[in-house]
Amino acid sequence: MPTATVLIPNYNNGRASSRDGSRDFLGALLENLEETLWNDGTDLEIVIGDDGSTDDSVETARTWAAKTWTRGPRAGRPFLRLLEFRHSGVLSKVLNAIHAATESEFVCRLDGDILIDTPCWVARCVELLAADTQVGVVTGLQKLPDGRVHAFGDAILSPLGYHHLGQGAREEELPDVLEVEHAMGCFHASRRAAIAAVGGYDETVLRGQTEELAMRLNLAGWKALATRRVVFRHFHAERHWRPNTADTGEGLARSLARFREKWGVDRLAPDLAEVWRRYEGTPLVERARLRARRPWQPDVSGDLASGQEWAIFATDQELQRAVAAELALLRAGGEGRLAILGCRSGLTAFLRAREGVHVEGFEEDSASIDAGQAFLQRASVATGSLQLRKVEDLTATRAVDGAFQVVALLDSIERCWNPVGLLGEARRLLGPDGILIVRTRVRAVTLEDRGEALHPFAAHELLQLVRHAGGFSPLAAPTSDGLGRWTLLARRTGSAAHSVHFGAS
Repeated sequence: MPTATVLIPNYNNGRASSRDGSRDFLGALLENLEETLWNDGTDLEIVIGDDGSTDDSVETARTWAAKTWTRGPRAGRPFLRLLEFRHSGVLSKVLNAIHAATESEFVCRLDGDILIDTPCWVARCVELLAADTQVGVVTGLQKLPDGRVHAFGDAILSPLGYHHLGQGAREEELPDVLEVEHAMGCFHASRRAAIAAVGGYDETVLRGQTEELAMRLNLAGWKALATRRVVFRHFHAERHWRPNTADTGEGLARSLARFREKWGVDRLAPDLAEVWRRYEGTPLVERARLRARRPWQPDVSGDLASGQEWAIFATDQELQRAVAAELALLRAGGEGRLAILGCRSGLTAFLRAREGVHVEGFEEDSASIDAGQAFLQRASVATGSLQLRKVEDLTATRAVDGAFQVVALLDSIERCWNPVGLLGEARRLLGPDGILIVRTRVRAVTLEDRGEALHPFAAHELLQLVRHAGGFSPLAAPTSDGLGRWTLLARRTGSAAHSVHFGAS
């Protein structure tokens, strides 16, 4: 019995399935494995499970199945074993079938459209898996074809929603090994016993199989690691859409619905209040590094002390620039009724009201609201109106549904314990075609401090979360205001359904 199986599920990974016919995905991968594994000392086998391919990839697999290793410790042995299945269109079913047909202790699953840059990479994965019996999965550093970092493992139950860790970073900025929640299926080296212990792949999930599997692995206490010791490139953007149910809009929606049915939360934009209610005290929450809800504390999030903005505004030029940027952003939303979720002590709300707008500000911090209300006893907003309201939780203001034309989140989404809940409250408060305004800190470091009170965003993470939370259509990508903040405007749409991050035909 070999120590490791390199497992490749194949469906239409041939030249005929590339966008311009120039890339033979499976052929290139097998050539790559021949080059990177010929002197890998691990006792390994390569197994392809073909799901009834209709392009040239099945012939490629048959050709390589007839070859032998020409050098190294496996010289003269068959290069790979091919299993041909009747087409099911269910990747989880194919993966379970290949697992059943193999016996190795470790399984290195690869998608057919990757190439690996690291020699002897199986040995490196096995080394990490063998060093800690609680490590169930290992993945490498995933790059795009042009060399940019695409993912260093994934987060699932995060304030930022499902996202790739390290995306856009420089390789040298990343740690050698990082514990993560999820390793994507394109490179998923695992301990067979871990996969078996949680019941294998769920065959009712058509897409996002490894995310669903990761939930069960995390819940059972298994660890997942991402490492820079193995680097691979993913060419998924160079393929055509494949003619199967899983990759259609309907199939993707079914997969997301199945995840929600099984786990009680959304896979792309989880409501952390619901996650906490269901899974508090379990390894699933521990792996995600979630903490219980805490009210906003200005000193913890690096904000001005409660009410200080009123005292220093006249002389503090930095604060003046920040408030001017907020006002310009609020004006871009229009002149309709405005709600500010996270209004601090109400300085920006006051200045906007003085421009003739009807404003309601909501804040969790009692001292901030008290300071704002004390100032309002001495000042008038003239033609507009302003109400400042203390709430226990910004995600539950108890204001009237659809009462506002504009809802603004000013430096509040990154300090709110549950950003998806905050976006849901903003959606509830907005009338038809209302405008959401988000201003949030730019994250200055490559990897977020998971579990901390403040969770700044990268631009693509903010855009993804607003899209995935549902009911919003961003008007443009986030832009920088030059003051260390991203700004984003989105329109309230009629549907609460989120747009998915997969490309469906």
